Amino acid sequence: MKVIITGGGTGGHIFPALSILEELQRRDHLLLVQWVGKKGNLEEKICQQRGIPFRSVPIRGWPRKMSISQGITASLLAFSIVRSFQILLRFQPQIVIGVGGYVSFPILWSAQMLNIPTVLHEQNSRLGMANRILAKKAQKVFLSFPLVENLPAEIYPSEKFLITGNPVRHAFLSPPPKEEVCARLGLNPERKTILVMGGSQGAHTINLAISDMLSKLESDEFQIIWITGHNDYEKYKNLASQSKVSLKIYPFYEDMADLMSASDLLVARSGASTLAEITVLGKPSILIPFPFATDNHQEYNARSLENTGAAEVLLDKDCSADTLLPRIRKILADPIRLDNMSTSAKKLARPLASETIAEEIIKLVFSFSNR
Repeated sequence: MKVIITGGGTGGHIFPALSILEELQRRDHLLLVQWVGKKGNLEEKICQQRGIPFRSVPIRGWPRKMSISQGITASLLAFSIVRSFQILLRFQPQIVIGVGGYVSFPILWSAQMLNIPTVLHEQNSRLGMANRILAKKAQKVFLSFPLVENLPAEIYPSEKFLITGNPVRHAFLSPPPKEEVCARLGLNPERKTILVMGGSQGAHTINLAISDMLSKLESDEFQIIWITGHNDYEKYKNLASQSKVSLKIYPFYEDMADLMSASDLLVARSGASTLAEITVLGKPSILIPFPFATDNHQEYNARSLENTGAAEVLLDKDCSADTLLPRIRKILADPIRLDNMSTSAKKLARPLASETIAEEIIKLVFSFSNR
């Protein structure tokens, strides 16, 4: 089978794509794949690490305000579409899979113009701008959550949409035990561990709250694994040597299943990929939605966990050391609540999302090839 997968910009788009790709490769050992993304973005780095053939288009995000940059962006979009036609005609994929991000638009639109089957995955509870346009001609749209908007049925028939959940990589389905990860990181497996993460880009508000919180902690109160993101890492990396608690600081960590396995409580943004990983592993969490996410979808995501008792939500505007630390202490001091939050999270998990999506993709490919 020959597949193009497209999307990127953040881990929230890239890691679900990798999990779909893992499942397709497991089912088809002769799978030929190309990833189409933007040069210099995270997706290119991940593809290089994993030996995935990578092709780039020069598109950039569409400016929301009228300006001369809209004309430049339109020119880049036109060039990206020409480039996409070249990629498609040369590789001749049997299907194109889009996982979101503006970079996915030109190759998916071009594939639809060439009558190549396309499928989309929408991580959030509202269709993004690109997916809203592309869904009209896509064969299937896989959803992480039920849509919170009413779409016109004559344009978006209900049978086109399938709620699968958000795909997670196989590492999250069988993570290493806490003791093994702690030994590797130099942490105490008997001590409560907090994992702080702001997504692949980091989260400045969360980082500031954690840095302020360190001075308020008791000696060895708990231990912290802190993913700062690349932008803030240099600012905070030296705090580990000054901390009264065991503290591991990283700019980015690809094997997040390991770190989540070692943690008792997560402090995190509420992107769809993060929530899928949290629920599969059954991890209690304090969620701090990114306030500028399109249509405030991260708060919708976070509230869906809070409403079942799996998480607490702390809004970004209220996030500080003085609000975050008491919540952490209260949850960690209540083992019954920790167990209940874990159980509630597991009930929301959809561990077979990758398998469901792979099956649908294979069915589509063979139905088109038999026409």
